[in-house]
Amino acid sequence: MELLQLAGMGWISRSLSVAARLGIADHLADGPKSPAELAELTDANPDGVLYLLRVLGIVGVFREREDGTFEQTETSERMRDDHPQSMRYWCVLGGEMYYDVWRDLLTTVKSGKPASRSEYGESIYSYMDKDTDAGEVYDKAMADITRPAAAELARDFDFSRISKVIDVGGGSGHLLKGILAAHPDIHGTVAERGDVAKRGAQLLDESGDQDLIRRLSFAEADFFEEVPSGADAYFLKNVLHNWSPESSTRILQTVQHAMARTVEESEGLAAEPVLFVIEPLLGHDNASAIRSLFQMVVCEEGTRIRSEEDMRKQAEGAGLQVRSIRNLSTEHSVVECVLAARD
Repeated sequence: MELLQLAGMGWISRSLSVAARLGIADHLADGPKSPAELAELTDANPDGVLYLLRVLGIVGVFREREDGTFEQTETSERMRDDHPQSMRYWCVLGGEMYYDVWRDLLTTVKSGKPASRSEYGESIYSYMDKDTDAGEVYDKAMADITRPAAAELARDFDFSRISKVIDVGGGSGHLLKGILAAHPDIHGTVAERGDVAKRGAQLLDESGDQDLIRRLSFAEADFFEEVPSGADAYFLKNVLHNWSPESSTRILQTVQHAMARTVEESEGLAAEPVLFVIEPLLGHDNASAIRSLFQMVVCEEGTRIRSEEDMRKQAEGAGLQVRSIRNLSTEHSVVECVLAARD
């Protein structure tokens, strides 16, 4: 790829986010349409839609037909809201909030400090507490990238001794929704920031899924302070990679305290509580290089991608012992932790 093309790749990200915002893939689900038709459906300018689709056609997102209409491709199918592996809101997040943060990459490269702080004057989490739309997009984007891991966990992991699970920092609950759907005897709770828990509970109620409403709940919690006890299994998915080693150890300690309280409060446990930390770990590949820079730009200062050894040390520092590490096809590793033995 030539420099001229590489320099314009940011435009592709923005174009993807606009197409996702407008729901163009959804409007093409029932067949090809002209730019004029799509413009009317999305309250947009026909020429703007035409050139947007042609730009995205360069990278295979949409396809222009000989009659001037546009149709879906295999890539754009996953931009549909109703696709089981939809990435619609990940496209919006990447071309909006994350894009805005990355434009100050120079600050990060020169100072080592997160560009998110210079862009918003605060962390992205504090920013999303104030910007409801940004928070909702982030929740849905996290759901997009969680569904495949949830499906694989539900299918391949042994949940036979587990009756209650707590997902710490679990967003709108898509990890637990996938697990609970496959295991009808399990109940789950998502422990999240107040605004996220409220949105998650509202979405769950609006779904009308009475079985899921009965078995899934949301609890307001601060994973630096305290999370609920009483679960057989705890999950931390894509949480620690947003935080420095020091902050990550604090989060792990909070969960460790909840696990210890569970043991103290419960009699006759079938098995000791377990924590599943689900994170991409360090590898010598392109994805690790991208994640490393992403963490410097977006996440807390000092955050870096962890190796298996880093993960073991942080768990040990929090009073936990790593029992196993397994890899998922989604490029995540599942680090299974239990309470460290007491002297």
